[in-house]
Amino acid sequence: MRAVAPLLLLPALLGAPFLLAPRAHADEPAHAYTLEARLDPVEHVVHGEGRIRWTNESERAQDTLLLHLYLNAFASDDSVFMQESGSQLRGVRFRGEGGITVERLVLDPDAPAAHDLLEGAEDELVEGDRTQLRVHLPRPVEPGESVELGMAWESRLPPVFARSGWHGAFHMVAQWFPKLARLEPGGEWASFPYHGHGEFYADFADYDLTVETPPGWVVGASGVMREERFTSAATVRRFEAERVHDVAFAAAPWFEELEGTHEGEAGPVHVRVLYPPGFRGAAERHLEVTLAGLAHYGAHYGSYPYPQLTVIVPPRGADGAAGMEYPTLFVTAGPWFRMGGLPIALHDEVTAHELGHMWFQGLVASNEVAWPMLDEGITEWVTGDLLQELHGRARSGIDLFGLRVDGFELRRALALGGRPTPPPARPAHAFSGNAYGRAVYGRSAAIFETVARTWGRARFRRALGRYAKAQRFRHPVPEDLLAAFGEEYGDWMPRRVLHPTLFDNAICARRVTAPVRAGGRTRVVATRVGLGLPTRVRLEGPDGRRSVPWPGDVERLEIDEAGTFTRVWVDPERRGLLDPEARDDAAGEREGGGIFRRALFWLQTVLGQVAP
Repeated sequence: MRAVAPLLLLPALLGAPFLLAPRAHADEPAHAYTLEARLDPVEHVVHGEGRIRWTNESERAQDTLLLHLYLNAFASDDSVFMQESGSQLRGVRFRGEGGITVERLVLDPDAPAAHDLLEGAEDELVEGDRTQLRVHLPRPVEPGESVELGMAWESRLPPVFARSGWHGAFHMVAQWFPKLARLEPGGEWASFPYHGHGEFYADFADYDLTVETPPGWVVGASGVMREERFTSAATVRRFEAERVHDVAFAAAPWFEELEGTHEGEAGPVHVRVLYPPGFRGAAERHLEVTLAGLAHYGAHYGSYPYPQLTVIVPPRGADGAAGMEYPTLFVTAGPWFRMGGLPIALHDEVTAHELGHMWFQGLVASNEVAWPMLDEGITEWVTGDLLQELHGRARSGIDLFGLRVDGFELRRALALGGRPTPPPARPAHAFSGNAYGRAVYGRSAAIFETVARTWGRARFRRALGRYAKAQRFRHPVPEDLLAAFGEEYGDWMPRRVLHPTLFDNAICARRVTAPVRAGGRTRVVATRVGLGLPTRVRLEGPDGRRSVPWPGDVERLEIDEAGTFTRVWVDPERRGLLDPEARDDAAGEREGGGIFRRALFWLQTVLGQVAP
């Protein structure tokens, strides 16, 4: 990186012929990247060259550009990522440096005297952090006008960590090129450092990616392979990805491959699973879940629009790359063997989750740092919904000594156990410790599942489908989600349920007294604090079973029933998952479900302390 110096706007530069013109054709993309990557697997370095065509789609002229250099998160212990993460992510510790060096960045690369944008560039917008680069233009780019950049860079991959890097011959190449930040419609750059929590945000663009590797290597990349050339010294493959907001690739000499096809409404989708030797059985299951998920998610949230999807199964020891999504490509996780027949579906969960991200952040491209609830929270719910579709409600979770705890009850335990959980609708970097996972993943999923169980799963899917289809290829904010649910349910849903729970941490705490019997009648009192969610109260005893509705607008319910009843439950169908204390939802002699509720409370407390 060149030293920072003042940018001198000389009259000669103002008259230089750099590209400042509307797009020549209406069908040209507003933004386009042409990237060439040469992987050196011995030095674990990617040598890159490329071009970017960028159009000012905002309402204000721009005299600067902001680029993300996110591999520099691993270049120094002083980076924002290293400071916020404590040099670890998901239990994987930082083991070696990586980084990106921009060697050339010019405006109008075809001009006789291309303008050098590195002269006067600012590469430390946050002290100690060089994951953002601000460059100054010789004159402003007006709304609707375009510029073209030429660049060359070198990316040094770290030992696999935080979604990118190498392990042996396996190379996961992600966040590896200088990428423009998103310019919001009002003219503000949505640029931020690589945070310890939260992920990425960028504009949709067309990508043309060429990857060169040693002979015999296999590559999985975003998009569709259009060309493949072999020489004695290298293998060169060119991929095209249209209307995506990032590209990544994985390479190894030992990848084996499984293929499948999903017949979607938008056309066939070729699914390619790349996996290490010995992982065949697991890879077959990843393919099965992917194909089932393409059908399930496509039916509810709009058909997958791309012709290809690549699934990477990382080798043992490469956990730092596992469980991450990129447009048209995701990295799954799991053991090398197939886990069919076990009373747990966690082997499928990572694949279901990362596939869900193909919609929620892949197609519905929310800001993952400002609103992680919109991608991770929604994706956690659609993951649980797909697992229930595949396995049934009980086997989407665990079998605890014969007492089945479904997957959403596990997420409830994660969200509400132990220490208080912050509300999900806040920026990723506002969370500390394990609060990010508990709130953004667990609490969001528990909120959404409570709505689905209380007012019907089909209706919830319709509302979420409204949002997903309306916001496809857009960059929504929480108000867009609330508006979609208001259209489906009425204005009361966002006002009385979603906003209080997502933004204000509202709960629905219920308790019930033990049955009191006198004169041939049984009396029970149920009380509620917080949200008014409709549910039922069930009584059982020698005189049979009674189910009494508890309307949402009644805080104190007094039940006086003829007959002898010895046990009582609030919400026996377990529809509401927002009660921080589950043990007082049942009472009476030989409490039915008492063991279950005590076990769930114990599990909730433990998860609240140890969950990441």
